[in-house]
Amino acid sequence: MPAPLRPTRSKEEPHSLTRYRSGIGGDEARLSFYAVEDAVQQVSLRAPHLTYYGVVSGQAYVHVEGDGHDRVHCGPGHSLVVPPLQTITVDFPQAAHTPARCLVLKIDRQQVHSLLSQLSDPTRWDGTARRWRAEARGYSHVKAQEGVSRVLEMVAYLFREDPPNRDRLIDLNAMELIIQLLDTSSRPLLVGDIPRNTSTGGLAAAVQYIQDHLDRHISIDELVEEACMSKSSFYRHFSDEFDMSPLEYITRERVVRARELLADPDNTVTSVSHALGFSSTSHFIDMFKEHEGITPKQYQLERIDQG
Repeated sequence: MPAPLRPTRSKEEPHSLTRYRSGIGGDEARLSFYAVEDAVQQVSLRAPHLTYYGVVSGQAYVHVEGDGHDRVHCGPGHSLVVPPLQTITVDFPQAAHTPARCLVLKIDRQQVHSLLSQLSDPTRWDGTARRWRAEARGYSHVKAQEGVSRVLEMVAYLFREDPPNRDRLIDLNAMELIIQLLDTSSRPLLVGDIPRNTSTGGLAAAVQYIQDHLDRHISIDELVEEACMSKSSFYRHFSDEFDMSPLEYITRERVVRARELLADPDNTVTSVSHALGFSSTSHFIDMFKEHEGITPKQYQLERIDQG
């Protein structure tokens, strides 16, 4: 049996899967496509944000840290929605014979709430949400459903064939995927509060709060309240998890969001600065250049040239 792969900390890229990544797509969605063709065991994944994992083809067996149940079998069309800072371990025992192809999507809850507000009857999921809360699990496993399976197959096609307007089509399919998931037991994780009964849960709630409020100034006091911790405990746990301060993390995430917004040529540097709540465009330019080594406009022009 292969030696277990090293678990990843939240500050790192998921190196245990990166070797199998065959593409990244979408201008607005953070969606990655993976093709696992080796029989690997104990691939440990842990993300600082709400994350969707979908199996396009092949077989995966997932163990969720802290869950008393046996490992979860995920076949084609199956989905997992995993909250921030929740560790999952994945086995691909059959991948050498039947390659496993998977999608991983960072879920933007602001986008989720925007989509929910546009739906004709958002109250139709209340019964589903109550049933799921009664099971008291910190993740959602959705078995194969026609709508979700169709979206997964379409995204796989877009990565495989690379047609014109691929990234825009990936964004549209990511939106459809979220709409499909809102009609499943994943809905409470997509729109509800994160449990704060542990230090990890408190950190996850604080990190989600940061993601949801990158468009304005976020104070440490707000994060401490969101995490339900003392200030000293919050700083200690945050530094242990991310190897940086909360303010450094906020700045990093604002740069990441800025890069996503600048990928759209219709967005100006000024509009991105306003969208991220900077006091002035010049402040935004200075901060972006400090982290990226080039100005926002230079970054945007480079993206356009690459596209």
